[in-house]
Amino acid sequence: MKKSFFFILGFLCTQLTFASDYLISSDTTKKVTLNESECSPKEKHCKGKRVFEDGSIYDGEFKYGEPHGWGTYQFEDGTIYTGEFLDGLRHGHGQQNFQNKDNYAGDWRYGSMHGKGVYMWADGSKYVGTFVEGSMQGKGILTLANGESYDGEWKNGLADGQGEYNKPDGTKYVGNHSAGERNGTGVITFRTGDIFIGKWRNGAANKKGTFQFSNGDKYACFWEDGELTGEATYIMVNGKEIQGSLDKIEREIANDAELQESVGPNLGISWYYQGMEQMQAKKYSQAAETFKIAQKFVPASSDLNKLIYEQLQIIEEKQEEDGSL
Repeated sequence: MKKSFFFILGFLCTQLTFASDYLISSDTTKKVTLNESECSPKEKHCKGKRVFEDGSIYDGEFKYGEPHGWGTYQFEDGTIYTGEFLDGLRHGHGQQNFQNKDNYAGDWRYGSMHGKGVYMWADGSKYVGTFVEGSMQGKGILTLANGESYDGEWKNGLADGQGEYNKPDGTKYVGNHSAGERNGTGVITFRTGDIFIGKWRNGAANKKGTFQFSNGDKYACFWEDGELTGEATYIMVNGKEIQGSLDKIEREIANDAELQESVGPNLGISWYYQGMEQMQAKKYSQAAETFKIAQKFVPASSDLNKLIYEQLQIIEEKQEEDGSL
């Protein structure tokens, strides 16, 4: 069982590639070298044990010389399957413990994971849902060891269709996905209670979007491939509007202490999300500068400042890994 996780723009894009080399049917080239068993191809039903040339072992029920019914098959690498067989193939319900400590328990069809099942990785990550020919497909919930989760529709092992993605920091995205990326309309809810309603293309915020802040203010803005364009309108709860970019709004409220108190935190969350888009596009240096701008608008003890600090720490780690520090 192989696993590769792709994190696109901070939201889960997961692809699982299932090992296809665990073939059991006796029509393979494996040769029986020990304990031929008493189950000859002429016997309709019997129980027995076979040891193959490559070291794999089958112990269970046979039908006309093929594993059929209930049994246990131990592969040469130590992987063990216990469950139902049909004409030499895993078929029905069964559990497979992989050599790498992964585990799958659920439905099988003609040798592949197919139907409802639970796949557990050695690191604690878990998928609960449906499979089609060994790939996550249909509806299911994937929870990673770090607390990230995706609950929604899958296709060919990737998030595809409607789904909800939750991050450990409390950020939630609900909306459409395509080929593992946000595509179409969706809503992001931040831990602060603020929300962003927008559209995405290939995982990046694109076209029109609107921040709806917890104090009732709104910021209608436009994006192009994950970057704010500056074409925007800030609408206060009292109806007053400020046209332009976040920088322009900052200048407009610079000499008004009351507006700084009410509008400032909203500029902070807007800059924060811009930084998240840049960070997930691997524009780490640019994202770090954006997060530092966001910090100017939020109290040091606020949840948002904690989120910004966490992202700055992640960026530093990424830059160390890349050798760019």
